[in-house]
Amino acid sequence: MNVIELGELSASDEPEPDEPGTEFGPRTLRRLVVAAVVLLCAFGLGAAAPPGAHPPLVRDLWSAPMTAQDTMTLRSDGLFVFRNSGTGEVELTAYEPASGAVRWVREYSGNVNWMYQGEEAGLLLIPGDEKYADIEFEDGSNGQIGYGGSTTAIDVWTGRQLWKMTGEVQAVAAASVLLAERDSAGDYVSVRLVDARTGAQIWRHPAGRALHVIVKNEGPAPALIVMARADGRIAVLRWSDGVLLRDRRLPWSAPDPQAGVDTYLSTAGDLLLVSRNNPGRTLLTAYRTATLDKVWEIETYAYPYVQDCGPVLCLVDSSALQGLDPRTGRPVWTRPGDSGGATVAGEHLITSDGTEPPAQRLVDPATGAQIGSGGTGWPLRQEPYAGSLILLHRVYGKEMRDAVDHLNLTTGEVTRVGLLAAPAERMEGSQCDSAGPHLVCQRTGTLVVTNVG
Repeated sequence: MNVIELGELSASDEPEPDEPGTEFGPRTLRRLVVAAVVLLCAFGLGAAAPPGAHPPLVRDLWSAPMTAQDTMTLRSDGLFVFRNSGTGEVELTAYEPASGAVRWVREYSGNVNWMYQGEEAGLLLIPGDEKYADIEFEDGSNGQIGYGGSTTAIDVWTGRQLWKMTGEVQAVAAASVLLAERDSAGDYVSVRLVDARTGAQIWRHPAGRALHVIVKNEGPAPALIVMARADGRIAVLRWSDGVLLRDRRLPWSAPDPQAGVDTYLSTAGDLLLVSRNNPGRTLLTAYRTATLDKVWEIETYAYPYVQDCGPVLCLVDSSALQGLDPRTGRPVWTRPGDSGGATVAGEHLITSDGTEPPAQRLVDPATGAQIGSGGTGWPLRQEPYAGSLILLHRVYGKEMRDAVDHLNLTTGEVTRVGLLAAPAERMEGSQCDSAGPHLVCQRTGTLVVTNVG
């Protein structure tokens, strides 16, 4: 495993506990996510407290067997491990993250090793009957995409199978699941909403060989479904009953991978954002999602990333982060250098620069102003926990160590809370995951759960 050798130098064996320092980082927003997972997989775990003392905040909790053929997913409602027997059978075990107690065990036939997210409905949504479609990549080469031909819903607390049916998961609400079916070319031919607990069909609608199916939320719940065909024909459905609200053709750039031309669709607030990309520029157009009425259009740098950032839209390119007025598309503020992107954390943003090592900063989304001094570190899944964002940080002394820092989401200041016991070079394995205060990593033959919050 490659480990990026960047970090803080210390003359002593133990770094000062209140001096968070530099560490390694991404070049882009997408690399941030990928590299964070790779580096997390190598981190060591904290030692136990001596008798009679309060246990340290960063400490090893429990471990269980795990091989290189096995996979795992950690969520707030459990740790789920797929153990592959190598004979076409897979054992799925659900653990309590804090204690390691086994909640239930189920066996499956086939090569099952991952699941869709389904926490909103208290489900594990497991793909099956995998299918493949031929596609052309952006560089003009040909390849295949794989997708689940069916979905099985498992109750997260009992392990009981609730239903199984054709289609792959697109989105999940507390009481319903949206499934979509594809043809042999990988295009969507139908979407349907089913009851989360029974699988009973609520409604079904043809997708017209759509290239894109995206879901717009209102608050935490899905509200609208947008389907886009290769010719720019857009259909908008209501989540609750599948009623067609709008159907019209929008200006669209047909995909041409060899020329670097494509069209990207996303939602932010009540806007549907259509990015028509080519190597020289991007034409970004905003429409009202429910009506497809045009709101504004701007020209910007090629291949930007646009996301909802509360009172503004965040536009990220290779050199800066901009906050756009969602009513006009005009820049409200610009943060040069924050090309690592932004994450909404409560009422604030966490922004990251694109340098090595990166910085993590707390920012007011209305003004773009920084709050507090910020710090450096790899965020665990970018998810806040107990009013802080947990950062992992590489430090060096006579011995290399990995530290845990907390970035306070009110003050923007960083506090070091502990050290992981072993440096990355002493760990093996290729998987890590985190949720809440827990970090789970795979070692050779073992998974280990560590408290880091």
